[in-house]
Amino acid sequence: MAARWRRRTRNPAAIRGTGALAALLAAASLQAAHSSELCVACIALRLERPVVARGPSAHEPDAPVSMIELPDGRFRAFAANATTIAIDAATPFALSGQSRVVLDPGPPGSSSECGRWLTTVMQGKDSLYGLIHDESHCRDGATYKSMSIARSVNDGLDWTVLGQVISADDIVVPGQAGGEGDCTAADGHDGYWYAYCLRLSDWKNTVARAPHDDPLPGKWEKWSGAAWNVPGLGGHASALSRAIGMSSAYWNEARAVLVLATSASMQLSLSRDKVHFETMSEPVVLYDANDWHRPAPNDFYAYPSMVAERGFNNIGRDFYLTYTYIPPGQDFTQRYLVVQAASIALAPVAQRPQIRTALSQWRSADGARWATTGPAISPPRSYTYDGPLGYLMTAPPQEMPSRRLDECFVSRAGAGFLAEAGACVAAGGVRRRAGGYVFAFEQPQTMAVYDCEPADRARFTSARADCDGTGARARLLGFALR
Repeated sequence: MAARWRRRTRNPAAIRGTGALAALLAAASLQAAHSSELCVACIALRLERPVVARGPSAHEPDAPVSMIELPDGRFRAFAANATTIAIDAATPFALSGQSRVVLDPGPPGSSSECGRWLTTVMQGKDSLYGLIHDESHCRDGATYKSMSIARSVNDGLDWTVLGQVISADDIVVPGQAGGEGDCTAADGHDGYWYAYCLRLSDWKNTVARAPHDDPLPGKWEKWSGAAWNVPGLGGHASALSRAIGMSSAYWNEARAVLVLATSASMQLSLSRDKVHFETMSEPVVLYDANDWHRPAPNDFYAYPSMVAERGFNNIGRDFYLTYTYIPPGQDFTQRYLVVQAASIALAPVAQRPQIRTALSQWRSADGARWATTGPAISPPRSYTYDGPLGYLMTAPPQEMPSRRLDECFVSRAGAGFLAEAGACVAAGGVRRRAGGYVFAFEQPQTMAVYDCEPADRARFTSARADCDGTGARARLLGFALR
């Protein structure tokens, strides 16, 4: 249509002026939407205890996990690591069953010769669409990334790859990582799918979109900084102003796109216009470092995803957070898939604190107790949930005294407990990970948390002043949220 109009117009300057005006109007419209942004400080998010759904193995997800609900009420999860597998389960927490390969790497010389990672399952009109991360030229530690689209008519058990939809404007350089990929997509509820990506030439986040009813090759366009007018294939997008990550979802209550990043703790960013994001100041998950050189002393979080109660990533108040997890001291052969129930709400006023994460007591068969906000993983022992100990904050509260707690561990006893930051060794353990924050003094809707020391075993953490009747109280650690 634009080409036919151009042939009828005799004034090139008018054409350029009209195009510039259209770009300015589009930018002004987006800025107006941005100016009415939601109150990010008014968001409250709660995480329940982490559940280990799969692992350990070297195959656990190397990309965000997608899930759908099947007609019989069961769930089908898609996890990818060069090949993509499907796992059927009664709930999103029970993914330990048999898997089936649904996508293999492409043929030699293709853009997917090194693997196909299904990163998002999208609900089309009469079928499912799958956004696929492709890699090629994976030699000597380097790789080249792009994205393609596939369709399934049998709930994701078979996929027909339709072609590439997003690629970078750089070229393959032997021995170097390049391309544009790692994208996940969210339904923007405005007629378009929005894919949030990583461009390796400058390690910036970019975004492309395609019509909801027609997300096929050739229909994806990238954001130029003023309009959606950069070709998805080979175009150079304008980088987003923030490093927001690539793991996206849509939040119904706020009418906003959510994106998670895992660079320095797990951070959540939000946008209503899909291109201008604001990041919550408090981490969703607090951890020490994003160390890809494994093994490392810290634990490792990667590839988060937000899954709605009935599958896909169009979330309501309650949803599931999933991620790949590696315990401290372990390498990539010891990956776990972890799932946490979560809830998110938009209040009329600012929330303090905004993030609270469950502190749980776990117990091994030989009686060892472990208080942690993270996954309770320490082979050869296995641990079962033993009860709640309140909720920790992931950042210090404003205008109120607080204490930062570390999680300590005693390997020989298989016991884990909390101590004030820097005090693990003095308490008889080694520091395992960051715990979180508690109030120094009692506040409304809080509960006391105690450090306890039994006569014959490693110390433990309790919510009872009598230390569950099995030990002597060493000190009051502080007050956790209820």
